[in-house]
Amino acid sequence: MMQTLRRISLLVVLIAATSCLKPPSESDDNGQEAPTIDVQKAIVNGWGSADFEEIKLNEFLYIEQDQKISTLDPKVVYKEASQVIARSETADTIDLKFLVRSQAMENGSFKPVTSIESDLSIGKSKPSVTSGEAATSAEQGTALPNSIEDLQKSMADGSVGLRSGNGLNHYIGKLNVINMLSACVKGPNWDATCYNLRVSEGVMSPPTGVSSQQNCGGIPNCQIRYKKVGFDLVVNLQGDDGNTHTEKVLYDMTFSPDVPFLSRLMEFCYQGMVPTASQKVLVKICNRVQNFQPGQN
Repeated sequence: MMQTLRRISLLVVLIAATSCLKPPSESDDNGQEAPTIDVQKAIVNGWGSADFEEIKLNEFLYIEQDQKISTLDPKVVYKEASQVIARSETADTIDLKFLVRSQAMENGSFKPVTSIESDLSIGKSKPSVTSGEAATSAEQGTALPNSIEDLQKSMADGSVGLRSGNGLNHYIGKLNVINMLSACVKGPNWDATCYNLRVSEGVMSPPTGVSSQQNCGGIPNCQIRYKKVGFDLVVNLQGDDGNTHTEKVLYDMTFSPDVPFLSRLMEFCYQGMVPTASQKVLVKICNRVQNFQPGQN
């Protein structure tokens, strides 16, 4: 751990000496405030009506996670390939088994690929991401978005961009979407406000893993529709020292209705200032879909 912290401290010194990247403003002028319900509606609209029942046998997804520290070039630090290898239904549930192959970077090089099988059982009565769910999230305000904690802790333990757990939050983008519905909601121990809501839509090429296939994987004209949603989150929360401090995180999401369910959240990025030693550095982390294949009915 101490060696890791020393490596990070040296990196921070080098970055500070060369950095010209402007970090998210930590001033009182955060831009135009975005009402919670507007942010939630934009996320719901971006996701659309897709639900868990659309997940099919043999559906495949490949994601890479990259990190960018200050002015350094983005660096891929995690790779994950997930495939539905079993699917069954009962009167009440959809039961899925995933084969997940992942590879994480450690000390500048990738570790050997690891494989696990992960089971997921989904109640058929569970609603899709809807405006009703957004309203419920607004009333509850029970948890901060995971990414705020990720940004604060990952530099301290030398694992910026890495993640723990079984990967469900990555290859089932809907879980990230549901988590983000509470992003602008005030909680019992924090005050949250969102600013600068950004929404756009258009068409784009699919990931290179798809576009390089013969006939572009069957995608007409090799173009898919997209919707982008972004906003800035400012949170005032109490630290371990008992003092209140402010954190600012910028989120950007890209959705597409023209891809299989697991790939629908095509890109999920967040960035913020991360404390290390005596100063903060700008860190940006992105999960990006690089390849997908539809399953079978």
